Amino acid sequence: MKFLLEVTILRGFVRFLAVLPLALAGLALQPATACAQEASIDTPYQWIERGLRLGLVGGYIFTDRGDPPFGPGSSPFIGARLRARLSSPLSLELGVGYGNSDQWVIDPRLEGGPAVVDTVSSDWLIIEGSMQMALTGSRSYHRLQPYVVIGGGVLLGLSTETSDVLESPQQPFLFDIGTSPMLNFALGAEFDVSGRLGLAFEARDNLWRLTTPDGWFTLRVLENLLDSGSPAPSDKKWTHNFELTASLYYYF
Repeated sequence: MKFLLEVTILRGFVRFLAVLPLALAGLALQPATACAQEASIDTPYQWIERGLRLGLVGGYIFTDRGDPPFGPGSSPFIGARLRARLSSPLSLELGVGYGNSDQWVIDPRLEGGPAVVDTVSSDWLIIEGSMQMALTGSRSYHRLQPYVVIGGGVLLGLSTETSDVLESPQQPFLFDIGTSPMLNFALGAEFDVSGRLGLAFEARDNLWRLTTPDGWFTLRVLENLLDSGSPAPSDKKWTHNFELTASLYYYF
């Protein structure tokens, strides 16, 4: 029964992939008639006929390291995003981005309380899926199309440099990004450069979760935190990480 269910799901997914290009093509062709009708009308609105676009993204993420501040630091950010129009205002967005941050190594066992003892490098990926709502629908206003984005994904740690300062550099005191759930919200605007190219500027809030290393909850560390008057960390904490990007989109 489980095998039959998997086959049914797979077939349904294949049918969806087969229909999706036709649906997008139909959506892309619909504005053409309206465009011809409005050709003689003086209007600031212009139809965006193509609904599938691929973008190259570059920018900077201002991160919240958390408290204690062992999370990844602020970093340049590069990535790619694919958007496909589902209806006049709505598009599906799939994206991936890469960053390299500095990360503070904190030793919580020091007599005076936790302190930064070293800095290491960490590489990470953002993998996300979102919905974009264009505020002017499938048209631009004076060649501008403002939009909002809401979605989610994961922050995926790729590698973290080892530390020669901390006695136990990897575990259990060094923070590991691992696979962290993420939510995002964005405001942006895209400028219609030509029929094929679009330039977008965007501000995005990435809300991801930091998990405190296990070593912070050992009896020795908790006693040290109490003796030094340092606050005990929470097991998990969500942080706001603001991203400013510029994207160059190519329309298919």
